[in-house]
Formats: sequence, C-alpha cells, structure tokens
Amino acid sequence: MQLRRGACCRFARVLACVLACLALGLRSAHGGFLLPIKRRDGGLHSRDLLQNATIPLHGAVRDYGYFYATLQLGTPAKSFEVIVDTGSTITYVPCAQCGNQCGSHHADAAFDPAGSSTSVEIFCGDPRCLCGSPACSCAAQGQCSYVRNYAEQSSSSGNLIQDELQLLGGTSPVVFGCETLETGEIFSQEADGIMGLGNSEVSIINQLAGAAAIEDVFSLCFGGVEGNGALMLGDVPPATFNVELQYTPSVFSAVHPHYYLARLQNIGVDGTILPVDQGLYDIGYGTVLDSGTTFTYLPSQAYDHFHHHVADFALSHGLQTIPGPDPRYPDSCFGGAPDASHPDQLKEFFPTVDLYFEGTTFSIPPLNYLFMHTRESNAFCIGVLNNGGSGTLLGGITFRDTLIQYDRRNNRVGFGAAPCSEIGTGQLVLDPCDPSLLEEARSAAAWQILETVESVLRDQRCLLTCHRFCAVLHFVLQNRSCLQQFVLCWTAF
Repeated sequence: MQLRRGACCRFARVLACVLACLALGLRSAHGGFLLPIKRRDGGLHSRDLLQNATIPLHGAVRDYGYFYATLQLGTPAKSFEVIVDTGSTITYVPCAQCGNQCGSHHADAAFDPAGSSTSVEIFCGDPRCLCGSPACSCAAQGQCSYVRNYAEQSSSSGNLIQDELQLLGGTSPVVFGCETLETGEIFSQEADGIMGLGNSEVSIINQLAGAAAIEDVFSLCFGGVEGNGALMLGDVPPATFNVELQYTPSVFSAVHPHYYLARLQNIGVDGTILPVDQGLYDIGYGTVLDSGTTFTYLPSQAYDHFHHHVADFALSHGLQTIPGPDPRYPDSCFGGAPDASHPDQLKEFFPTVDLYFEGTTFSIPPLNYLFMHTRESNAFCIGVLNNGGSGTLLGGITFRDTLIQYDRRNNRVGFGAAPCSEIGTGQLVLDPCDPSLLEEARSAAAWQILETVESVLRDQRCLLTCHRFCAVLHFVLQNRSCLQQFVLCWTAF
C-alpha cells in the first residue's frame, strides 16, 4: 500500500510538472525564438528610411557600429552574419555567383544555392516573387530580382530564392535575396548582409508569422556601449527576463507602410518640455523606430532646443566643449566627464531625457543619447542629429539596454529597461523562487487543472517545486517541446 501511494504521488508530481510547463506556454500558442546579437564597429553609418527563440545579437551602437545576428540558412545549414534592421524590408546575403562583385570582407563564405538540397530558385510570376518596396523586377533569365539603394550611396541587388531557415527546434522556409552585386559600404562591411524586419510581406517576421511558425510579434534588446543583446522572434514574454514594458499604440502610415511608427508627443530634458508644437514630431514620415540607423534624428526646431538644453546642463555642471572626433561633422562634444563604465555618475553631468509617447512616458539615461568620443578619453558627443523637415527617427542609440517589443498582433510597441547583453549571452537566469513566476502560471487557464492535481498531492511545496523547476526549464529549454521538459521532470523525482 505504501508503494502504491508513493507511485501515485510520483505520477501526480510529474503531471504537475507537465501542467505547470503547459501553463507557462499557454500565453503563446506558437511561442518564439531568442537569438543573440553582437556589436561590430564599422559598417553602415545610417540609412533612410514554431516556438520561442531568442537569437543573440552581436555588436553595438558605438561610434559607427551596428548589431548583427547569425542566421543558419540552407541544408546543410550555413552561417551568415546579418545586420538587424527594422527599417529594411528584405533579407539578403552574398550569392556564390557574385564573385568579386561582392565584398571580400564578409565573415562567412557566400551562399551557394547549388550546395543546399532545399534551395528553390524563384522566377517572375511566382506568388513568392515579392520584394516589398521597391518592387521586384525580372532578370534576363526570368529570375525574380530585387534592388536596394541606400542614402549613403551603397546598394545591394540580386535574385530571390527560398530555402530553410534553421531555428532551434525546427526549420521554416523563407524567401531571401541572393546577392549578385554590392556597392559602397554594403561592399566593404564585414557583415554578410541585412536581416529585414520591416513591415512587409517579404520580411522575415511576416514570413514566419504567415507560416504560423511564430506569433506575430518580435522584440529587440540592444546592449549598452559595449553592445550585444538579443532578437526575440515570436512571443517571448518579457517577464521571462523580469522586464516590465510600457506600451504605446503603433501608428500606420499609408505613405510608409513598412516603417514602425509611434506617436511621439513631447520630449523633456531634465524635466523641461522642449518648447515646440506637438505636431512637429508628426511631420514627414512621423516618428520612426529604426534599429538599422545608428543615431537619432529630430526635426530642426526640436534638434536646436534639445542641443541647447543638454549643452547648458553639461556646461553648468563643470564640463567643457571640445572639438568632435571627425572635422567633417559639427558634433556637440564635451570633455571632463566620468568614464562610460560609470553610467550613474554620468547623470551628474548630463540630464535625463523623457520621451512622451501617446499613453506612456519612457525615460532614457545619458548613454541613450550620447556616443563616446573616439579621440578623447572621458568625452562624449550628442548622438541626436538634425533631420530638417523629414521627420523623427529614433535610432539604435536611443534604445541601449532597452527591450522593444513590436506587438503587431495588438498594434502596439512596448519599451522597458533590460539587461540586454546578459539576455543575449544567456547569463540572465531567473530566480526560480520568484513568486511572480507562480502568479504567471496561476493566471493561465491550465491552473484549474493544476489545482485538481494539487488536491491529490495535498502538498503545496511539491507543487511549488515542480513549478519552479519547470520555470527554469522554460527559460533554458524554451525552444524545446514540453515532452522534453516532461522527461526532465520525470528524472528529477
């Protein structure tokens, strides 16, 4: 009899584990993926406008840097480093046939369609012949071709192909550009290509969401001055990383439908609202969130007031104006500041800035609008530039150590301070005893079933242990199926 009761309790414990895992997963029918991103100095300076996975991001917005993710394309999978860009609508990497028409400084070998057993060439007339804006054209042999020209006089052109995008836990077919020609900085940059995350039928996000591989949401988390971070494809709950988001409605523009826009109403510097009309931030293309642009750009009137307020604060707190690192640009720079490794001390010399969006206010520290001087130590320059009457563009510098969630399902954008480098490198592990994790599972529909199991166990500690164990598993194995979590739960008891 003792043995039978022990077996029942063991079974109930395992069932509680599985249900707890399911409870955590109910918030996302398809889940998402987390990819790390990294920083790399150099490259583009600016441009005009299945389950959970977090893709690490590499690189940073430092000097003229960029963030990039590593994608696995083809069968067998080949690695490609691509710049993460919400302002671009298409993803492309160098094609093997490009030869010396593509740059020689790419981190990985060119993509060879003939070397992939799952590669499919796309021709004109195929419903997959979609390029966003500008539209596709037909090459001499009838291939579906694309062209992208950027403001800094660089360009990419080539043909569209379909192949498998390898994600943790599975694959999904995606259409991307196979480059046959590069010019300018696209040619000289070290990154292999661009990962277009803009709102277009050909973007990676639209393709994965359209195939029901992920929920129609993604998040970016850029690290601080030293960079790195994470790209989250699909519904990766911010609570997984103990991040709380503030939301503002997203804005649709018929003129610029592929941009991600929000309604910026005011900007405050050290508590003082810039004396400009609210409608100023709606001119041109409005307020665009663009990860592929290094700096932030404001309309002339807002730019003038912003620089005046920041400079007054810095000079009144003991800093001195110094020449910028590049004589070609009229940068506003200041010397005598603390090192960037002491961001809290920087607040004594540079003001906090408040971004007043519709429905919420997001405050950013000095390092989210300053960049480090490259020729002087303990010196910083204002990374907010004059955009004339073209509009407002919030670039990567504004969102350092910030998780931005593009919740396209609910037409909103979320912001929250986050340890992005730690998230991307997997160093951030939640406290398994955090009661908020239990509350998250309690709010799920599966909790009703879980309570039934609890009545069998008559032991709240067992339930908590199972839940906490599975919460950690959900973080570590968020790309695996619940069956794997069941196996681990089984062996744990």
